[in-house]
Amino acid sequence: MSTTVTEQAVELGVEVFAPAAPAQPLSKNDQQALTRNVFRAAERTPEFFDHLRAHYREARRTEVEIIADVRFLLADGTVFDTGVAMIRNVSPSGALLSRLKLCKNAYPMQRFSVEVIMRGGAYEGIVIHAKPVRIEFETGGLGVQFEDIIVTA
Repeated sequence: MSTTVTEQAVELGVEVFAPAAPAQPLSKNDQQALTRNVFRAAERTPEFFDHLRAHYREARRTEVEIIADVRFLLADGTVFDTGVAMIRNVSPSGALLSRLKLCKNAYPMQRFSVEVIMRGGAYEGIVIHAKPVRIEFETGGLGVQFEDIIVTA
């Protein structure tokens, strides 16, 4: 004896709901009012403005000018290239390296990480391990997300 899907669902204790009756079409005025109400409700939510704030980044960036030595490390830890960069802006989660000057003048064609060694003043001895997240063509730079920060004395 064969059973239907509905009968099997009832045997398993699953509630089965009858399909709703088809809704009556809304008038043009009611459609416009509904659309206005939906957008007004969306505008009142904090998420509506998040995409406008700080280019929808995790955290706001602070403009700085810090010179740093840079090393590109391959997944096995070997150094692909070294160079110098200017840290143009920084946030709690990442930074933008600009005016990047590398010996090979090329990015690796495989997964790599970036080691940033800050130079000068109060920043001397800060080493950042980061992963690249975007290439910034206008400034000749690289956006990185911090993975580890080490402060040496």
